[in-house]
Amino acid sequence: MFKKTIKEDVSSRTSPDRYLITYADLVTLLLGLFVILYVSSRVDEERYKEFAKAFADYFKPQKGEEAHGTGLSPFQGVKRGIPEPVLPFPNRRSLQEIQSDVQKSLEAYIKQGEISIVTRGQNVIITLPEKLLFKSGKAEIEPEGVAILEKISNSLRGLAEDQEVAVDGHTDSDPIRNFRYPSNWHLSVARAVNVAYLLIEKGVPERSIVVRGFADQRPVADNTTPENKAKNRRVEITISEQKSNVPTTKGYNSADEEESKKKK
Repeated sequence: MFKKTIKEDVSSRTSPDRYLITYADLVTLLLGLFVILYVSSRVDEERYKEFAKAFADYFKPQKGEEAHGTGLSPFQGVKRGIPEPVLPFPNRRSLQEIQSDVQKSLEAYIKQGEISIVTRGQNVIITLPEKLLFKSGKAEIEPEGVAILEKISNSLRGLAEDQEVAVDGHTDSDPIRNFRYPSNWHLSVARAVNVAYLLIEKGVPERSIVVRGFADQRPVADNTTPENKAKNRRVEITISEQKSNVPTTKGYNSADEEESKKKK
């Protein structure tokens, strides 16, 4: 009796049909997995179609709009149409304004005939005689010259990027030969450099400065009298409306200007 029960129990556990239950469970799980994957793919496809449609509608030309226009602006609150013109130098001062400022600051010297300010084309030329700036044969700026250049620099602050200040040194024809200045070329350049440095220290933009020395090669008067030689010993500060537009011809001479007018 006992042996028979054991045999029946063993035979029931080793029945060849038991694997069908496990197989059916596996098939059911796989079917469920395929259903989930299929549904997910369908949802993604539908969402993709909706996104593509919305994207196409966004760039679709609206009525009365050019073909390359958009229905909606990507930046809300931004006005469409022709943009406002952008000025290259919004705070730019004109040449006339600069000249007026310089004339006001140097009014006393101009009335006494010690400093001249003239306009030629797109340039304002300030002529400073040697006696206001330097001792004879020297390049160090005297206290009165420092005060004058400070007034000029106050009028030249905040120049636009295309406005230029050329500082030109000039001498008479009397030769100079010493250890510091072997020639009039050296002296004229040294004077121009010192004036330029002072203007920069007082606020004139360094990018606007050009320094040149002409020795006695650009006279405004014949070097035949002491008075004429004094006129030639000078520093000219030329404010130009555009860079690289500073004339390199002979210095200003009212007699030459009158002569040119007669020829015309």
